[in-house]
Amino acid sequence: MKTKILIALGLMTTLLNAQMIKVTESTAITKPYTQKVKTSERCYEQTIEQYVNCGDRDRNTIGIDTIIGATLGVVIGNQMGHGNGRDAAKIIGGLSGGYIANQQRAQKRCKTYNQVTKCDPVYEYITEDRVVGYRNCAFYKGQKVCKESSTPLEYLNVTQKIYVH
Repeated sequence: MKTKILIALGLMTTLLNAQMIKVTESTAITKPYTQKVKTSERCYEQTIEQYVNCGDRDRNTIGIDTIIGATLGVVIGNQMGHGNGRDAAKIIGGLSGGYIANQQRAQKRCKTYNQVTKCDPVYEYITEDRVVGYRNCAFYKGQKVCKESSTPLEYLNVTQKIYVH
């Protein structure tokens, strides 16, 4: 039995002994952080081209385009049907051609120019140091011992290894 205990003690090479020591210095660990920040706006005047409906005021008048449209409608209507059907096709064609031509004039688009103020954002890149952790140090048996953490520590947990042979 004593042999088994000695073998077990021989196989065990380390014995852990933990001790708490007071931190003597905590130093912030920083890293540069760059971000894009809108600082102002740059504004300027610009002329823009726009299309507007310029035919609304002529909607109820008959122009040369209406007459040409009605004539073309009668000619096309004449090509269809026989007898009274042809007369009806000419009437319908003439009215349709005149209406379509008049609507085209009423929906005529005209160019106009307007002054507008446009503003573009102005960005700057700002770099600042941000704290990403702390280096906590203390002295233990004449040696400086340090550990990094996310917050400053008050004590360090020091582990001492003892070798048994």
